[in-house]
Amino acid sequence: MDVMQSEIQTANEMILARNVGDVLEKKYPGWLWFVYVQDGVVMIRSLRLSGRYGFMIKEEEIDNDYRAIMRAGGEMLERYNQDRAAFNYDKWRQVPMLVTGDLKGDLR
Repeated sequence: MDVMQSEIQTANEMILARNVGDVLEKKYPGWLWFVYVQDGVVMIRSLRLSGRYGFMIKEEEIDNDYRAIMRAGGEMLERYNQDRAAFNYDKWRQVPMLVTGDLKGDLR
């Protein structure tokens, strides 16, 4: 079985994914953050909002204090009419849900 190099996640990528997830969970707790890093790209989703849509950021654009990540995570929450805060069930359930199980958000 041949495995392409890009299909193999390195230890550094796994550590960065963990760190990004920790930062998001600390800043915006309870949103079930999914983070995956591969080939210099960090892919982030909140599984409470959408299992299909999220944001991507290049690894080199992440500063030492992860401000770019926190800003992008907050913007993602706002696109789904949520506060830049911890998960709030009452506010979350006010947003219409699509048949796919994703919340209806502003995906422009």
